[in-house]
Amino acid sequence: MTRLRRTAWATLPLLLSFAAAAPASASPPGPSLPFGSVRSVHPGDTLTVETAASDATYLATINSPAFVAAGKLRMMDPVLTTTVTIACDARPGTYPVTRRGAGDEGPDEHPFRWARVRVEPADAAARGACRSKVGKLAPPRLEERWAPDRTWPQSAWDVRTFRAGSRITITDNDDEGSDGDITLVSRAFTGRPVLRGAKAVLTATTTLTCDSAPGIYVVYRHDADRTGPGEPWARLRITPAGHGRACADQQAAKDSAAASRTDVVAWAAGGVLLAAAAAAGLLRWANSRRARSA
Repeated sequence: MTRLRRTAWATLPLLLSFAAAAPASASPPGPSLPFGSVRSVHPGDTLTVETAASDATYLATINSPAFVAAGKLRMMDPVLTTTVTIACDARPGTYPVTRRGAGDEGPDEHPFRWARVRVEPADAAARGACRSKVGKLAPPRLEERWAPDRTWPQSAWDVRTFRAGSRITITDNDDEGSDGDITLVSRAFTGRPVLRGAKAVLTATTTLTCDSAPGIYVVYRHDADRTGPGEPWARLRITPAGHGRACADQQAAKDSAAASRTDVVAWAAGGVLLAAAAAAGLLRWANSRRARSA
């Protein structure tokens, strides 16, 4: 029994990491609705729309009079995808499905015709079952998967996976001219990194705590010209450190080294100031001697 208990505890972090990673690899919840297709559907059916990332705009909307609500295309590298549900009160008939790019809501912007859905007849019992089913649907999926060669984060829901204790780099591509004005805060960080950069790209580095439990952590953004709680700006998933004690020791060593470097800089700066003061004093003494001799 003791051996079994030890084995269970030893495998728990691995199981937790698998559970934390599961949402990123979940299968599509419904049949696909390809471009140019005409699909026969029933009230309550859920459909998946996918398109190459190069062929559509991130967060573009997919909509139809037959849908419960519009869907937004989110990144699941290498495609943009969303899910939509046929409304329980949709009457029999054929309906257009359109795509509209993010920010294209003006009166002169015409939605792009994506596909069509043909809603089949449904009796009162079927529509009642539909309402029960739709009421239990999970909320829209927000977590995204971006290409690993892209800097992190690409969006507030670009959830990358890091090991506890890791040293990570954070990149901001949207705040040109904000050097030193944005502080990032998270329970997963050992400090409060500040985004720095003289050009369009700002970066910061930080270390993840060794004792962070597996799961998703929010990164909050605090702007220098704003007060109040920070806004959720990014998210990351943490998996366990390989060896907790080793991670803690390495982190302590890094902190000590950083502190030592700070001390060296401080001593060096102090030495320079002392040398400068001594040189100034010596120069005044020499000038005084020359004045008395004259």
